[in-house]
Amino acid sequence: MQGFELNDTVLYGNNGVCRIDAVETRADGDYYILVPVHKDRTKLIVPLRNEMLVGRMRAIPSKSDAASYIREAAKKDARWISDSTERKEHAKKVLHNGTEVELLLLARSFATHKQKMLEAGKKTSSSDNGILRSAQDRVRDEFSVVFDIAPDEVDDFIALQAV
Repeated sequence: MQGFELNDTVLYGNNGVCRIDAVETRADGDYYILVPVHKDRTKLIVPLRNEMLVGRMRAIPSKSDAASYIREAAKKDARWISDSTERKEHAKKVLHNGTEVELLLLARSFATHKQKMLEAGKKTSSSDNGILRSAQDRVRDEFSVVFDIAPDEVDDFIALQAV
């Protein structure tokens, strides 16, 4: 079973934190049944024979690892990519299979850009707003489970850890 067991909590690609709700045997093979932690009406079916999909599953980080990711990201510049096509492609890569540090930097770069635009009396594009929302949702989803706090407490928690 690729090292995962029933009731394990895992990260699964763009779907965020999931619990392995069942391991089912069907006529065509075995499947992990994943339930996103914060969206319990959804079920994801991952065939164990599909190495690419199972490869998207990974263990959630420990509290100490997650805290070190926050500190590491705080030390780095969250660079803004001015070319929209390049920016979208970079965001897509990070959202699909980026590290926690890359995800934190992505969220910070888009949030900082949005704040600067608002201060200048301008709006950000709907595409940039969608990327920001996706990055923030992923950060809040993952870090709320790791630190056992509510998703809406994650931003303040990260701000305190980053100093």
